[in-house]
Amino acid sequence: MVDFPNLPETIVNDPLANAQLELCCRVGSVEGLLEALEDGADINGNGGSPLYVAIMARDRAIVSALVQHGADTSIFEIPVADHDEMVDGLLALAPPIAGDNDADAEDASDPVDAKLVRAFDKLIRGKGLEGPLLKGRGGEYPSFRKGLLWIAAEDCEACVAEFLALLEAGLGEEGSHSTPVFLEQNAERISKLSERYRAASEAPTDLLKDYLKEKKD
Repeated sequence: MVDFPNLPETIVNDPLANAQLELCCRVGSVEGLLEALEDGADINGNGGSPLYVAIMARDRAIVSALVQHGADTSIFEIPVADHDEMVDGLLALAPPIAGDNDADAEDASDPVDAKLVRAFDKLIRGKGLEGPLLKGRGGEYPSFRKGLLWIAAEDCEACVAEFLALLEAGLGEEGSHSTPVFLEQNAERISKLSERYRAASEAPTDLLKDYLKEKKD
């Protein structure tokens, strides 16, 4: 078991910190996770979403950190004697990786969440690339990016990829762990990326319509 720093027990349940926590669980940033908790994130927020995200990502370090700092594991009813056994039990709950066999690959052939693509595109056009973060949906960014790739929204996907790389780097740099601080320090660059996204020659919603039509035909 890896010992992580002790954190304040008081839960502020800050929306931006919650978004940062879930994103860190998805991208595997333990340092960013600890900073999010210090900033007031609810480790069991959104129905225990941080732990679910970490389990789905099969990230032992993230699952371990969440368990150590109080993530609610009671719903899983895992009979264990110590921390490491709990982590092993939680990771064993992760579904098979899509593509491990032909059946899985066929089931995973369409990863486009049309509702998510529409919602994120609307948020980004209205509030910029930080829009989903401000709405507490930062953890869904990787799924949105995958959808963009599948509908061939390459210009928009490039902007999202650059934004996520900037965000991950910012969460891991000393003094830039807080989401509000990150947004303030990178406001100009995020604004330019958002403008590039909006100026893309083909809008994701139009490409999504074409994709869904071809799929139906």
